[in-house]
Amino acid sequence: MDERIEEDILSPRDKIYSTIVKNPGLHFREIQRRVDYATGAMQYHIDYLKKKNFIREEKEGKFSRFYASEEKSVDSKLMNLLRQKQVRLMVLFLLNRRRATINVIADSTEMSVSTANFHMKKLVASNIVEEEQQKDLTFYSVREKEPIVELLIEHRTSFLDKLVDSFVDLWEKELDLQQ
Repeated sequence: MDERIEEDILSPRDKIYSTIVKNPGLHFREIQRRVDYATGAMQYHIDYLKKKNFIREEKEGKFSRFYASEEKSVDSKLMNLLRQKQVRLMVLFLLNRRRATINVIADSTEMSVSTANFHMKKLVASNIVEEEQQKDLTFYSVREKEPIVELLIEHRTSFLDKLVDSFVDLWEKELDLQQ
């Protein structure tokens, strides 16, 4: 059956739940955009799904991110960070480099240094990125590439980001060449 026809048959709760399963870590408004329901209806169905333990909510600053309750394989801390576009840009940049200073990262991702610094502190505090002092410079690098790359590959389509697509394509080509 055509996937679009299947989606039209789904109840609102089924549609919301399947969107969360396919796209773990989305926040309320992004789920709402993808399923195209009014805010009140969305809140009602989200509350029902939480009450019946189909989904779980994780608070992250001013956002709530949603995951299927049985989904334990996704590192929600990492996914929550990668769902933030500017953080994702910084991580992708560092995955392609051995290390870089905050000025290089900010310049390459077209952010102000203060914005890049703000996000970098979150990445360092989450042990995703490590910092290394060398004379009067601080260099940043990704601690463990594999979990990040695996998450990006597995949930590539849920990011709706051409940069993620390009990174995954390049990464997979390199793996093919190594084999």
